[in-house]
Amino acid sequence: MSDDIVEGPSSRRRSVSIDRLYLDPNNFRFADHPDYQEVPPDRVFNANVQRRTNGLVLGRNQENVHDLIASIKANGWLEIDPILVDAKDKGRFLVVEGNRRVATLKYLHRRYQEDAIDLGKLDTDTFSKLPVVLYQGAGEKDYLVMMGLHHISWKRRWPAINRARAMKSLLNQFDGDADAVCDALGVTKREFNLSVRALALVDMYKESDYGDQLRSEQFNLFREVLANEAMRTWLGWNHEDLAAAAEPNLNRLFSWLSQEPHIGDEVEEGQDVDIESTSDPVITTVSQVRELAKIIKDPEAVQRLDLTRSLQEATLSSDLLVKSEIDDAFKSCDRGIGKLSSRISILASDELDRVEQLIGKLQGVMLARKRQPPTTGPRLPWQPFNEITQTRFSSLHVCGYRGINELVLDGLGRINLIVGVNNAGKTSLLEAIYLLAHLNDERALIDTIHWRARIDGDLPPIWLDKQLPRVAEISGRFDQVADNAVSVKFSRCADPDSGIGDQTSFLSKLTIESSYEQHTQDTEVAFFGDRPRRTRFNGQHWLCRSAFTSPFSANRPDTLERCFSESVQAGTKQYVIDFIREYVDPGVRNIEMADRDSRFVVTHDKFPRAPDLSEFGDGVRRIFEIGLLCAGVRGGVLLVDEFENAIHTGILKDFTRLLQVLAHKLNVQVFLSTHSKEAIDAFVLNGYETEDIVAYAINRSDECVNAVRFDGNRMKSLHEAIDFDLRGIR
Repeated sequence: MSDDIVEGPSSRRRSVSIDRLYLDPNNFRFADHPDYQEVPPDRVFNANVQRRTNGLVLGRNQENVHDLIASIKANGWLEIDPILVDAKDKGRFLVVEGNRRVATLKYLHRRYQEDAIDLGKLDTDTFSKLPVVLYQGAGEKDYLVMMGLHHISWKRRWPAINRARAMKSLLNQFDGDADAVCDALGVTKREFNLSVRALALVDMYKESDYGDQLRSEQFNLFREVLANEAMRTWLGWNHEDLAAAAEPNLNRLFSWLSQEPHIGDEVEEGQDVDIESTSDPVITTVSQVRELAKIIKDPEAVQRLDLTRSLQEATLSSDLLVKSEIDDAFKSCDRGIGKLSSRISILASDELDRVEQLIGKLQGVMLARKRQPPTTGPRLPWQPFNEITQTRFSSLHVCGYRGINELVLDGLGRINLIVGVNNAGKTSLLEAIYLLAHLNDERALIDTIHWRARIDGDLPPIWLDKQLPRVAEISGRFDQVADNAVSVKFSRCADPDSGIGDQTSFLSKLTIESSYEQHTQDTEVAFFGDRPRRTRFNGQHWLCRSAFTSPFSANRPDTLERCFSESVQAGTKQYVIDFIREYVDPGVRNIEMADRDSRFVVTHDKFPRAPDLSEFGDGVRRIFEIGLLCAGVRGGVLLVDEFENAIHTGILKDFTRLLQVLAHKLNVQVFLSTHSKEAIDAFVLNGYETEDIVAYAINRSDECVNAVRFDGNRMKSLHEAIDFDLRGIR
């Protein structure tokens, strides 16, 4: 094909055959790709290099350009932004800007020639006469500026690490003049310096023992480290040298950002070392970097972090952080008192009443301090007995809990449907499983009271005390261990005893006793009317990780933040995003955690700025949260109340399949309640391993709750034969 010259006000516009265009293998779009290799100028047009570059752009099965393929077929070729090219020898043109669009067009051209695919509104003449803009005589600096304006300053931005590499390359082109680079790109000096410094820290990480674990999304973590003065001081960071003087601390930081091999405890001299597993990174979010900065000056907390690889545990052990929080509280009080004192002449009577209330609260702090008993030790983060389980619950026995007595569920599966009419006891059964999973952790019982009350924040002590069960007992069989019996018992007593200490405003004492295998644990909680409850516990292990979600009560932000991080690490977040895009809202591109307040924001085709997830329908929010919670209880139990609520019946079959896929991938056992026939049918008809499904028809009669069991294959057969409705079983 021959080229067509288009004359006009500028002689730089041309129409070029797609065969004459070559992708740029050194484009900064690829800088963060694990398969990226810098290509010397004399090999840019090599056929193998071009094939590899084409693969980097398109992705496996064209997954990186699905949206662009659909757009081109639907709208034809639109010259929204020009394709910028550089003329090379032998009539070849190297693409400077527009590599993604050119690679997509090349793919469509090849498929059209080989398979005669339908091109929609795309005119085939585009393949032979593609409009481009030729920049003759432009140097590398000019090209870098053009790409930078498109992908650093404008809206179609590269990932942060790629933008940083482009800035660094431009710094060399501008002879080290940072101000000139900022002017050329329209970025602030602060943004430029942080990006270049963070890139230097990233390059150190790449050279370390952990370099093979680098992911492009980690760049913002390194950026946040160097944005924080406490972290820079701890590292001994020098802006001029772009280096960290405190090498031991630098290696510590890299370890916290990475997976670490875990060696078995029982290793004898001369024995081969057995790497049993790897521990997850300690730091995975920007907010965790900020949390780390608060304790980084506390040597004992840092040592605790090295030993436990738990930021939460290190934070709880930090005296420095506690003292800092107390100091901040005093400073805040001083500032407030100072402002009130300066305006005392204009304070109204109701405002003076509030001053008296504050004085009363401060006096209460002094009184509570005098009553405070000796400490019983720090409350460390609870962990499951076994992080890795072979199986989960095989049976459950609710001996007594909220109107359920002697209810037995045998033959549990991976997906367990709790079916029944309103007030049959479905929610109570899910709560009982949640309590059994958390053993003697009294916070689980208080969680259930929160959910029922639908109250955020602290519950009124006297009202809370009335909601505590007088007695309750739940047991079951869990995992494949020598003695897999598990039980938890609750008892409440309103009579104080000598162990209470100061009995002023005493309400009641809750005792929780639990056992699993040969392990026994217990907790005693004293509740008071005018001061916080006091807890004494012996043993801090859960049976397994567990989460409860209901359409009528919001999950805690800190829980969702943790689950979000774990879903990213497990790779399941993208499953959920893809599902939402395909079945609910095709405009959704991504959902990310905002830096503040643990809120989620949505990248969407129709919104120039990412809106909060709460601005979308309840269905999007619920699908996303259930997906996150699956990752958060990896190897444990997920409990979903009113499963079908907010989920459109038209996508139930697809969503139930997604839930089963996540449960398999993450080794999660699911219990869900429903009174929807469409939801029940969706599980047995979605084509995904029906043998994993077990359903229990729950009904209440004469103050007794009963359950009838059906396995998935039987339900499917009955549905095909008589359109079976499990809800009618008694």
